[in-house]
Amino acid sequence: MHSLFVAPLNLPAMTAERAAESTTTPRTLAEELRGRSDAQLTRLLTARPDIASPPPADMTQVGSRAATGASVSWALDRLDTAHLAVLHTIGTMAPPSALQQVRDSSPLAADYVAAAVRNLRDLALVWGPDDALHVVREAREMARATASAAWVGHGVRETPPAPTASDVDTGRVDQTCAGTVLELVQRAEQLLESWSTAPPTVLRSGGVGVREIRTTAVLLGVDTADTEFLIDLVGAAGLLGRTDDGAVWLPTAAYDRWRDGTIAERWTRLATAWADSPGRVIRRQTLRVLDHLRPAAFADESDVVAAVAWQTPRLGAGERDALVSRTLTEATSLGVVALDALTSAGAAIATGTDPTSVLEGLLPRPVDHVLLQADLTAIAPGPLEHSVARQLGEIAALESRGGAAVYRFTADSVRRGLDLGWPADQVHDFLAQHSRTPIPQPLTYLVDDVARRHGRLRVGDAGGYLRTDDPAELDALLVDAGLSGLLLHRVAPTVALSELPADLVIARLRAGGHNPVPERTGGALEVERPRRRRAPSTPVVDRRRPDVDAIVAAVRAGDSAARSRPTDAGDSAPMGRTGSMHTVAALRDAAEAESSVWLSYLDQAGSLTERVVDPVRVDAGWLTAYDHRSGRKQSFAIHRVTRVAGADESPVRSTGSDEPARLPR
Repeated sequence: MHSLFVAPLNLPAMTAERAAESTTTPRTLAEELRGRSDAQLTRLLTARPDIASPPPADMTQVGSRAATGASVSWALDRLDTAHLAVLHTIGTMAPPSALQQVRDSSPLAADYVAAAVRNLRDLALVWGPDDALHVVREAREMARATASAAWVGHGVRETPPAPTASDVDTGRVDQTCAGTVLELVQRAEQLLESWSTAPPTVLRSGGVGVREIRTTAVLLGVDTADTEFLIDLVGAAGLLGRTDDGAVWLPTAAYDRWRDGTIAERWTRLATAWADSPGRVIRRQTLRVLDHLRPAAFADESDVVAAVAWQTPRLGAGERDALVSRTLTEATSLGVVALDALTSAGAAIATGTDPTSVLEGLLPRPVDHVLLQADLTAIAPGPLEHSVARQLGEIAALESRGGAAVYRFTADSVRRGLDLGWPADQVHDFLAQHSRTPIPQPLTYLVDDVARRHGRLRVGDAGGYLRTDDPAELDALLVDAGLSGLLLHRVAPTVALSELPADLVIARLRAGGHNPVPERTGGALEVERPRRRRAPSTPVVDRRRPDVDAIVAAVRAGDSAARSRPTDAGDSAPMGRTGSMHTVAALRDAAEAESSVWLSYLDQAGSLTERVVDPVRVDAGWLTAYDHRSGRKQSFAIHRVTRVAGADESPVRSTGSDEPARLPR
């Protein structure tokens, strides 16, 4: 189990690929890299993706990037204890060193050392044949600087300490995962929906205030620690962001697309964002440790901490060990871990595969109906379809979440629906359409009773005015000492005026226990549907692996262009412009002969590039040619071509596609 290698170190035998390597001793890392096969280069760029971004021009640039301090440090941080011990041994020897010397000086087994050296060579931290090994200078200095590190001593292990395993029912693990996933997604949606209408202020530090966190925790029915984790989670997933002025936190436009997905798709976005958030090396290494234990659970958290410490010894012990413990806690809250074991969906996250299909098989299918009970509750026998859940949430209060959510109808919840524009008939029709049980009579009475009283007391703009259908109700309001600040003045048996604006009159009346509704000019009710705001979408980091095969081909093409450069075109001296007539003639001759040419080309950014191309057509000031670097046909402005020369390449014929066909000379 190694951070930079997909499979555990297994002491492979010498392969035909390695046996075919050149016996000529390279003088530099770049020269050694040129002698590697495409498969070896692919392994290097996959294990060290920073070298491939942006795509290097040629092998010299690959070697230069691989030897930089930042890149070497990144690679060393992902080496386990045993590989670091072998690298330290080589780094403390005078270069070049022989493999046999390293074997004799290392406390590890000879075969293990040989396999580790091969892996370090694959990573371009060590280069050269077995009888002349060199360590990249930055890696050698870092190895020497850690002479007091734990992995230098003779007690270094060849394998990580194995956590003590505990038997667990895998069926229960995945059932627990499914329940956790449902609750997590529902809480994430509830948080974002709530903040879309009542967004919290962004603090100067860039966070969320303690008061808002506590209020949200009460709304979600969880503690503040879980609420803070959920806020960080939806933020990492790009579902929560700041407004353009940085004043408040709001759901982003991406939230609306996320909300329309399935439960499994929504959870996948959250879990993947969590795994790739800061500290991802430790998070993913922790998941790999648990993956090796499957289907068993871990018996002691300290064993997992020790195993991750062996895998990533260069990272700060205190911070690393605390992050391992936090990872286990957060993974349990996510459903990645359940009952101290990695779930099936968590295993997909650990191996970098899509867990959506795995989760779809664990989660119950969405339903479009509820079971109405005589106690004014509605039980959803499974996760509700989004549209049904949204509408039901407008007229009933969510009482408990999970696979079988419970909603309760109250006078306040029904009144909220009426305030949002639901007529009583629409409430009855919705319940009849989506209930598999008869509508209880108490619920029918509740809806009708609230609807009968709803809208009797109305407030509109005059300064503000108040009117009611019941003069006795207005009498009571006028003598209510708690409402004296409204300065009500009766102008008719059912109408009173106030000097305050309508929205303030409504707020004061509601605070006093009354239920007024706003009224438009003409007497129609004004529906108070809350305005849902959105923040700009935050860019999500694209962590897809680059097309390494295409990058390797481009690097090979860059080396070919360098070999084909004319001897009188120095590396740094400006190249003389070839006359346009000569340039056109040379390119047409190459197209006719189906041969390759070397170009010095000034691109649109003003940079001088070199490339080998196979001309296909020259017409109207443009060259159409197959570009070896990009692997496809491209158009080049002839006036930007500064030099043309024959290339030391096999001629190619354009086949009309992006792939060239080779011809014999």
